[in-house]
Amino acid sequence: MDSVYLFSVNPDTPPIQTIDPGEEVSLVVRGAFADVEDISAIPTPFTPACDGHPLAPVAGPIVIKGAEPGDAVLIDIIEMQLQEDGITAIVRGFGVLREEFTEPKILHCPVRDGKAWFADRIALPLNPNLGTISTMPPEGYKPSYAGPYGGDFDQKDAGVGSRVHLPVMTSGAMVFFADPHAAISDGIVSGTGVECTANMRARISLVKNHKVEHPIIEYADTIQFVGTGPSVEAATESATEHAVGYVTAGTDLDREAAYMLLSIVGELRIGTSSRPIMAARLIVPQKTLTETGWAGPIVPAAAVS
Repeated sequence: MDSVYLFSVNPDTPPIQTIDPGEEVSLVVRGAFADVEDISAIPTPFTPACDGHPLAPVAGPIVIKGAEPGDAVLIDIIEMQLQEDGITAIVRGFGVLREEFTEPKILHCPVRDGKAWFADRIALPLNPNLGTISTMPPEGYKPSYAGPYGGDFDQKDAGVGSRVHLPVMTSGAMVFFADPHAAISDGIVSGTGVECTANMRARISLVKNHKVEHPIIEYADTIQFVGTGPSVEAATESATEHAVGYVTAGTDLDREAAYMLLSIVGELRIGTSSRPIMAARLIVPQKTLTETGWAGPIVPAAAVS
């Protein structure tokens, strides 16, 4: 297992490994607070003072042989073995009620016996998840930001058993991971879930000449269309536009019909609490798409390498 951790990456960052398409990788992805000794010393996120601060260390990047812009990668999260170092926190100037909860605070939430134990006493079900799954944007990755490349989108269902579709934007794709959680909610109102280090295993496949404009998550018989933007409204608009375009292209529905159908069956979820770039997803039952005439799967098996 590779164990190189960075807090910012760009197309010139040396990769930790180079793999063939379809190969599995095993990584230790450190928790967001793994390198933080004093929670009160963390500057307000998304301010210049926080640049370079050791939050959410990145595992990667990983080069995929033959990947070029205009291709897509499919990332299957196969396994996450959670370590016991679960932590949740209030961070200064972060979260939905940041003007009320101004004092940094940390609670230990150890992972044991198949549960996360809030404040070491309230049992919570596990939901192993990666807040950051990404390919490399051409301008480099700005920590804790999200975009068409993925990044720190904090989508609850991007965990074990999911397949994440991402665009290749730089040569080699340069896939990276960060911000594992033992448990997390949609919305993440305080800005943190149960942050913990995880040993993860994933398969990274390549689809040549396949256009993916925004992340797509396949999970539990759903297809989830991710959108991002500078506000909740912009992110939800982006996710909805993403879904309408996809349904229109893959079925005999026109845009008006697709829009109305998604209003009935689509579940809209906000991924993360207030930040400069918000992320949302529209969750659509695969069964409904099939009934519209969509042939599926999203990518024919013959195209995946």
